[in-house]
Amino acid sequence: MKYRWLAFAAVLIVTAVLYWPSLHGPFLFDDIPNLAALTSIDHVSSWRDLGIYLSQPRSFPGRPLAMLSFLLQKSSWPEHPFPFHLVNLLLHLICGALVYLITQRVARDWLRQRKIDETRAWIPSTLAAAIWLLDPIQLSGVMLVVQRMTLLMAMFVLLGLLAYLRGLLSEHQTSAKRGAWMFIGLGVCMMLAFLSKENGILLPLYALVLDATILRGTVQRLPARLRWWRRLLIWPTVLFVAGYLLWMAFLQWGQPSIRHFTIGERLLTEPRILLDYLSKIFLPRFGIYGLYHDGYAISRNLLSPWTTLPALIIILALVTTAFLQRRRWPLFALAVLWYFGGQLLESSSVMLELYFEHRNYTPLIGIVMAIALAVASMHENGRKKAIFTVLGLWLVACCITTSLSARVYTSEDRLAITWANDQPNSIRAKTFLADRLFKHGQIDSALQVIRTISRRYPNNSVLAENRVYLRCIQGTLKTSDINQLNAILRKSSFDRGGFENMEPLRKLAFTNHCPSLNPSSWMRLADTLLANPAYREDSVAAGFLHYQKHFWAVSKGNLDLAIHELDLTYSQDPDAEIPRLKAKYLVSAGLYDQAIAALQDTDYARLPRLRRWLVNDRAINAEDIKQIEAMKRKVQSPEPTLVAPATATSSPASR
Repeated sequence: MKYRWLAFAAVLIVTAVLYWPSLHGPFLFDDIPNLAALTSIDHVSSWRDLGIYLSQPRSFPGRPLAMLSFLLQKSSWPEHPFPFHLVNLLLHLICGALVYLITQRVARDWLRQRKIDETRAWIPSTLAAAIWLLDPIQLSGVMLVVQRMTLLMAMFVLLGLLAYLRGLLSEHQTSAKRGAWMFIGLGVCMMLAFLSKENGILLPLYALVLDATILRGTVQRLPARLRWWRRLLIWPTVLFVAGYLLWMAFLQWGQPSIRHFTIGERLLTEPRILLDYLSKIFLPRFGIYGLYHDGYAISRNLLSPWTTLPALIIILALVTTAFLQRRRWPLFALAVLWYFGGQLLESSSVMLELYFEHRNYTPLIGIVMAIALAVASMHENGRKKAIFTVLGLWLVACCITTSLSARVYTSEDRLAITWANDQPNSIRAKTFLADRLFKHGQIDSALQVIRTISRRYPNNSVLAENRVYLRCIQGTLKTSDINQLNAILRKSSFDRGGFENMEPLRKLAFTNHCPSLNPSSWMRLADTLLANPAYREDSVAAGFLHYQKHFWAVSKGNLDLAIHELDLTYSQDPDAEIPRLKAKYLVSAGLYDQAIAALQDTDYARLPRLRRWLVNDRAINAEDIKQIEAMKRKVQSPEPTLVAPATATSSPASR
């Protein structure tokens, strides 16, 4: 027994050693904007403070468990990414241990049914955990700090399956205890997984796949009441997910999209991406893994590109065969149904971005479990040795690829160069490289990178804005460049960076660093972007742009316009701080009654649901109103003093 655990411990140690260099890497990509909530609070000393922090995400339910885990590391933000990466690695190792335990649990039952010594279950368990932990496709999910939500979700999914399996396989226990374990697994743990990331709702689907394939006989032996209880725990959630995905497809079919693809194009493209994921899983190669895949070719129809139809046929054939032959080929069915079932939310009708490697984190479990059980089921020693040799070589290739890829994560410069070379069509990869060159003072080289990728995407707003920014810093910006940017913003398709870049451009314009980019020309650019339907009809983009425009009004001393822009900000993208910011401006102008009215007239119903649930903004505004009334009384009835009061300027709070 000791040697069995030593084998698994060796797998954990190897994983930690291979990942260790990458822990010294930087925050990347989505880390900064998603962890910005840590900057919004100085400390958490009350339930109100905690509610304000947890309500920062715009979506519901806001992934509060992941947010809480980040809050525990606030002291390291944003200067020290190492502790964040370390926690992610520890969670990855914990998930690996849970993969080991779950595989061991089902392997015992699987081997017993085939009259193979069940004490050898440690072999497939160790093998499954090793493949899952060491496959290089897992690297981006662990190294992108914000994907802790994926790691936590996976941990609770695995804990839920472990609890469910205890209820399902513990035939010596009473039905009440078994039912309780099933509820803990598919009820409590599913909720915890969902509160970490929405994919946690797929936990009952994973249980269903296990039941329909390798645990079919066990399910059939359940007492009648327990069978009904199991159905009640599994089927409502599975049917809800199916209905939700169909409803999303129905709502979006034929509708304009803020993405650069339609719902139909997404459904045609994802089969190619899924096969690309599988290629990366089974054929580890250095240089193909990373965060930026926005340059992936979109399938415009079944024949463009030509791989679209074959990919669709292959996946339909795999899923159909797995479903129809799930009794005859249960391990094949387990691998296929688990993997594609696990991709349902992020790779079908929900209009997310197309391609991210971390989406394979939990779906990969079914594949490695099936491979490990298949090897353990072999009776022929010669064939088994050959298979173990192949798997050993594959694991060595995975280790080498993971090690080389992890070393790239130690440096932003390495990442920028590697990803720009590996993804020549990715706007994000090229702008990341340009940003690194700019920070090293190599403005000419940064501009050359932007010019090169701009030839492929001449009407991209992000590239055009970056080009203007760099030329302004370089001192070569001309009025024609501003006019060209204006023309591009008028017709460009939606890109989140397209409106987010307006903030650094505004700050640069207000420094008067270059005559062509001044506050007035920036204001015209903002108006042009707001006139573009792709941005005007997106509430977050429109709210952001109006919020940026209010700074222009403040710089001109135009209080009425500043209040108007803040009103437009709140109407597009309601934020509880906007009425309070209006009140601060009005108080600074001595307009106390109007400041009170601004707080009293707040439309709380328009605030995001999560904010309404967690924070009592009425109470916060009521406290502010009392303070303003006290200031008003003090101004109207000043106390006598021998010393002239010092003047003070009030600075508006950042949004």
